[in-house]
Amino acid sequence: MSQQLKPIRRSLFLISLPMVFILFGLPLRAEDLGASAFQIGILFSIFTASMLVLRPLVGFGIDHLGRRAFFIAGMVFYLFANSLYAIGDSIIGLYIARTFHGIGFSILAITAETITADLTERDERAAAMGENIAARSRGGMLGAFVGFTLVGLMPIHAWTYSFAMYAFVSVLAIWFAVRTIPETLQRKHTDQAPAKFHFPPKYYPLLLVIFLAAFAGAIIQPYYLIYLRGRIGLEVYALAGVFLPIGIAYAVLPGMLGKLTNKLNRALTVSIGLLMAAGIYASVPHINSFWLLIAAFTGAAIGNVLIDLTKAAWIADIAAQDAAGRTFGLAALVAGLGAALGPLVGGIIYDDFGKEYIFYANAAVLVVAVLFALRFIKDGKARLAAQQD
Repeated sequence: MSQQLKPIRRSLFLISLPMVFILFGLPLRAEDLGASAFQIGILFSIFTASMLVLRPLVGFGIDHLGRRAFFIAGMVFYLFANSLYAIGDSIIGLYIARTFHGIGFSILAITAETITADLTERDERAAAMGENIAARSRGGMLGAFVGFTLVGLMPIHAWTYSFAMYAFVSVLAIWFAVRTIPETLQRKHTDQAPAKFHFPPKYYPLLLVIFLAAFAGAIIQPYYLIYLRGRIGLEVYALAGVFLPIGIAYAVLPGMLGKLTNKLNRALTVSIGLLMAAGIYASVPHINSFWLLIAAFTGAAIGNVLIDLTKAAWIADIAAQDAAGRTFGLAALVAGLGAALGPLVGGIIYDDFGKEYIFYANAAVLVVAVLFALRFIKDGKARLAAQQD
């Protein structure tokens, strides 16, 4: 299994170089270009809105046409996005680049998760999904190191040169993927009718958990660095100091946590992650220490890692082999809807109610998600008992 997944993880590593730098730099660059909080929210919503129509189509396509072509297509859209980020010098330019970025992410994320589900068993699935997250995060950390180095050396041109470099590496990533990514779709005989897709009705509350978790995260994602810069007066490198441990946590912990939680109850693990993130985010407005902020955001990152890797493994558990792509596509569609609405709601809260209230809103939504996740505790216990027998 691990050998078969290596090409996937190396491709994800290379294509993910901008991941950390863009999360850090995009809202700040948009603000420097004169965008309001609501306009920044639109910028983030475009990323997810561009995925809402595509994700079900991608799921259908990878179940019927194969995984490999879609994986490579997603990387090509990343190349387009990086190139457009490099040459764009206006809010409209960022909107266009963000649209291509959203398309690329929607294709690549679903396909990578589906390939991983194809190649793993239940007891190794959480660790495998965690290693995918870690590979993307390690690439993002390397890309952030280059980007922040350029910020120090040539701040005026750092954004352009960073994304030009990311675009070049995207070309290398595509070349590597074309040579090494396997096709993992097990095609049926032509005389067999294609299976109809039915998402298990008992797991509709799980889709609601996925929606709420994405919605809560998107409420604060575009704004928390701007909040910290305005409230505490942190400079760019100090903000990077807050952000860096988050990247390290995502680069190091997913594989470790995946191995620890492989055989645990999925609902319980997700609930723990949701509660960790909710409690820590609710405390942020009351923290004035730079070091405590680092600890808080690192702790919240650990909770989010638990949510992300367990959610992906959970979806794989309930997906039929011939409908895995559509199952992941539906889950991704629901998450995308939450992520599209979150920045708009967050922007309204940030502008009209008070900056600190985005953190309280995030925590409240996560607590509601816990209530729905806990409904599956007994179901998870039954699955574990059956496996042990």
